[in-house]
Amino acid sequence: MTSRNLLILTRTPLHVGAGASVGAIDQPIQRERHTGFPIIPASSLKGSFADAWNDSLPEGSEPSKRRSRIGKDDKYSDAAWLFGSDVAEKAACGALLFGEARILAFPIRSAKGSFAWITCPLALQRAARDGVLPAEALNGLAEPGDAAAVFDSGNGSVLAISGSIVLEDYKFSAAAWLGIDKLGKQLAALLPQEPIWQEVSKRIVVVSNGMMSFFVRSACEVAQHVRISDETGTAERGGLFNQENVPADALFYSTLRATQARVPSAEHNGKTPDNAIAAFDAKLKEAHGIFQFGGDASTGLGYCSVTIQQPQAA
Repeated sequence: MTSRNLLILTRTPLHVGAGASVGAIDQPIQRERHTGFPIIPASSLKGSFADAWNDSLPEGSEPSKRRSRIGKDDKYSDAAWLFGSDVAEKAACGALLFGEARILAFPIRSAKGSFAWITCPLALQRAARDGVLPAEALNGLAEPGDAAAVFDSGNGSVLAISGSIVLEDYKFSAAAWLGIDKLGKQLAALLPQEPIWQEVSKRIVVVSNGMMSFFVRSACEVAQHVRISDETGTAERGGLFNQENVPADALFYSTLRATQARVPSAEHNGKTPDNAIAAFDAKLKEAHGIFQFGGDASTGLGYCSVTIQQPQAA
């Protein structure tokens, strides 16, 4: 089995809904239950990626076969090889296995410099465990107190105000960690092709796990909507609702694994995990790395840049 990491940078606000809510938000996003961190479920990732392969199926294919990714003459297509087929007599597992996407850096308002990206020891430790960052990148990092944060507090800082930082309505004193500059450069190197993301080297802030949880719960966008009546063309009575969105420029990552081909097909027999990763990467490049996840695609939500992280040099 071969493993890679997918890096997912939101280009527009993202809404992967959790269904109805009993709280103040009518349509909340999906989150981890224990931390409150936003996630993109693996099912959303796989479904969006698999749909990109439908265009490669013959136009004459029956709709059910297009959904199940069975191609011409009932043969298994590349989509079936990678994502599986649910046709009863030709059911098969795909070679690609997706994990849920976890947050690594979350954009938030700053009193100076417009915005910062926040992360926390828990998010960084997970990223190091999953191979997104080298483990040594966190050497010496201790979780700051809730009233402190690790950031560039020098004279040239784009965020610091007299040695402190203000995020949303909260002021944080500077906590010392010599590795913050190196961490910023390593984060920037994850997406060298994204000019906006290169700012992360100057704008990264490490807050406590508790403050990270607080901010990702309270600082997401909340957009108000109203349902319009087809009969009157005006707002329906009781039709006002609000929707929570992850902001643009948030960085997620997901673990992608690949196996040997698992479809009983001569065309795909013997294809390796590396073949599956290469085919998937080729499709990403064909789409210029831009995919849409979650709801409200027709109004511009959920568009993301997706990149396969290359293995780190030994």
